[in-house]
Amino acid sequence: MLEIALGLMAAFAWGLHDFFVRFIVKKVNIFTALIITNVVGILALSMILVFSNKTLVFEQPFLLISTIYGLLFLAATYSLYKAFDQGPVFIAAPIICSYPLLSLLYAAMMGTSPEAYQWLLCALVIVGLALTVSFQITKNTSFKSHILPTVSWSLLAALLFSISFQLGQNQIINGQEVSSNLIARLAAATILFTFAFKKMRPLGLSFNQILVLVFMGLADTIALTIMVYAGNYSRPEFSSVSASTFGLITVLLVCIIYKERLSKTQSAGIMLVFSSIAILSLA
Repeated sequence: MLEIALGLMAAFAWGLHDFFVRFIVKKVNIFTALIITNVVGILALSMILVFSNKTLVFEQPFLLISTIYGLLFLAATYSLYKAFDQGPVFIAAPIICSYPLLSLLYAAMMGTSPEAYQWLLCALVIVGLALTVSFQITKNTSFKSHILPTVSWSLLAALLFSISFQLGQNQIINGQEVSSNLIARLAAATILFTFAFKKMRPLGLSFNQILVLVFMGLADTIALTIMVYAGNYSRPEFSSVSASTFGLITVLLVCIIYKERLSKTQSAGIMLVFSSIAILSLA
């Protein structure tokens, strides 16, 4: 199923994004990170429009939907940053990764309810993710924050991500994904400059931090564009399921780069995720 393949591509990009979020979130002001990543996205999408000789779409429904899902995605990303900042990440990540269950619920409400076995396989993906991410705890892990704020921000992020993807995959957007994402990013940047300009601290960033934020902006833009593009196909909700594996990608990157070993529970979780996605794709 192509929708699942697109979701996996988005998951890889977001996995890279979140790998670096963990290093940035404690050192860089959240609003500074958000504005830089959104500006990078705007520049990248603008270049694509210029070199592809396409024009920006200005139809009212198109502008409205693109603006709304862009603001929702901004709020979701802010909630993700806050959840990671509150910590611990191994509690936040599995909750945020559960957003596909809401995407399936929206599909059911709109008359395209998944089959019972598809619900089961999607739930197994979430369980596998929880097993994988929850045990990504180093020996030096310690946290003094309360769990409730982490859970609250994580649940809000999951809700906002699911609604954002649902709107972004609207048939009005189909075929104009680059224009739609550019409008979404412009709306997000406008809100940030209007209400959070005084909270930004871009001048205090090191060169390496700026490079990381630029990379995060590109990865985030690519992932969201892919997710919106999945709306061209009949079951875009399944792209949300496979895209939710970004937490697993992040864990694998940590293991590869820092040569950490997976526990038996993590290995079981990874096998559960990929086997469930494989069966879902073949079915």
